[in-house]
Amino acid sequence: MMTIKSPCIQVCQIDRTRGLCLGCGRSGDEIQNWLQYSEARRDAVMASLPERLSALGLPASGNRKQAEEMARAQRSGARRRNKRRRRAQATG
Repeated sequence: MMTIKSPCIQVCQIDRTRGLCLGCGRSGDEIQNWLQYSEARRDAVMASLPERLSALGLPASGNRKQAEEMARAQRSGARRRNKRRRRAQATG
């Protein structure tokens, strides 16, 4: 059985602004199609991940702790926005 390398660090949340996973830096399409990609295509994506993670403000190595903190902050911000939106709709 062949092992397919993956950059996944089990922090699976897509950044809304850039559309990239906060854990590994891949797009949703790349994550979904990873197993179907050729080894060359996976290698090309993996080569681009350090730059993508840096653009997200994360270390290029895919630091799990920082990715989890960023994902938690993003979820918390979304909950606050939704709460304000519901409050505005109820009073509007």
